[in-house]
Amino acid sequence: MEFIQFTFVLVAALCAIYYSGQGPHLMRRLNELVTGKKGCSPVADLDFVTLHYFAGRGRGEAIRLMLEEAGIPYNQTDFTMETWPQAKKAGIKSGIYTFGQVPAMVTPSGLHMVQSQAMAHYIGRATGMECDCEQLHHCEVIALGTEDFRSKLSKIIYDPGFSVKMRDEYLQSTAPMWLEHFEKLAPSIQAEDVAYFGGKHITWVDFLVFDLLDVNMEFGQVDLGRPQVAILSNYPKLQSFYNQFRTRPRIAAYLNSSKRAPYKLPYVPTVKKQEIA
Repeated sequence: MEFIQFTFVLVAALCAIYYSGQGPHLMRRLNELVTGKKGCSPVADLDFVTLHYFAGRGRGEAIRLMLEEAGIPYNQTDFTMETWPQAKKAGIKSGIYTFGQVPAMVTPSGLHMVQSQAMAHYIGRATGMECDCEQLHHCEVIALGTEDFRSKLSKIIYDPGFSVKMRDEYLQSTAPMWLEHFEKLAPSIQAEDVAYFGGKHITWVDFLVFDLLDVNMEFGQVDLGRPQVAILSNYPKLQSFYNQFRTRPRIAAYLNSSKRAPYKLPYVPTVKKQEIA
């Protein structure tokens, strides 16, 4: 009889929590108490990571930033155009390169993953840099938005016919349109380092956004015979987020270290006299 009463009370309490809308909050708090990690779906710690990618920044940079922030030791393959074909064959055969692409990450425990955003999300789950359950949809929107924006820049810089005209069109039209979208989504300007895209604590999507802004900042500063462009100057919330993020101690240490590859364009166009303003 006592067991039946207990069961009834427990079911009633769970129903009350569910219909009150407090279920996600309770689960989040329970997760934090059990794992010591913030976020909706924590996973086991990462003790070491091998990052399979090329020597440059590219799609591996957000992953590096997350590993640096979390203090997770890692090494890199640093493929070149000469070493990649053979490594690709071996990676496909072993199953590490699911789609024949990098970046990929491998851990001593046997975990191997591809797709940069999936990797970033997993690292977030392993380090307490995951979004809260009620913010997951918002974080996914932000993450996929960074991919759409990034693809616009990749389309021109990886084009063998990349030209100064293409650069100008991107900086004057394409980038401002996307930056305006992200400015609306950016956190409010605050004095302390507490403003994030995914909620009240730093999450994996903040690294995707920072890397996206950083690569656009770098692109605007490349000397191609045109005036340099401070691409965030008209977007105060994005500028504030960018400035705060890059001064985080571990991030700042990495950005200023020799570990970080310099920014380079895949193709540098020949500047014609008539193209110089």
